[in-house]
Amino acid sequence: MNNKPLITLFEENEMNIAALYSLYAQQLPEQTVFWNRMSNEEIGHAAQIGNEKDDSEEAIPENKFSRGIIKYLMDFVLDEINKAQHHPLSHRDALLTALRIEQSMLERKCFDLFLPTKKTLQEVFFKLNRETERHVEYLQKEMKKNKFSFKEPSK
Repeated sequence: MNNKPLITLFEENEMNIAALYSLYAQQLPEQTVFWNRMSNEEIGHAAQIGNEKDDSEEAIPENKFSRGIIKYLMDFVLDEINKAQHHPLSHRDALLTALRIEQSMLERKCFDLFLPTKKTLQEVFFKLNRETERHVEYLQKEMKKNKFSFKEPSK
């Protein structure tokens, strides 16, 4: 992870999120359409980022927080993939995890904090930020439609 350009890490993170949502589609057959749609959109995000890669490793200049933020998000998503592979889950659990991921992307300003040097990549990040906001709304709507509580259960 330390040797890869930030743009590559962003692309990989989008693919990891797509893989998680695809797992949800497999494990929740009654919700396959919902989760496949989410997964496909994440694949589209990765493709948009990938299309902007070039030989320059400085498409996204680094700052002292950049790798830590991406690592935190990637580790969380990979941990959730591992959980989904080894433990049964409900649609509500999957929605809460997806909301946490999508909201985390917004709260950590993943597409705002990083200032790409290329104008086209700036436009892609702006678009991805809007699509992430739309994902949060879509997930919240699904929670309400199913009358799921937004509160995490006490442990």
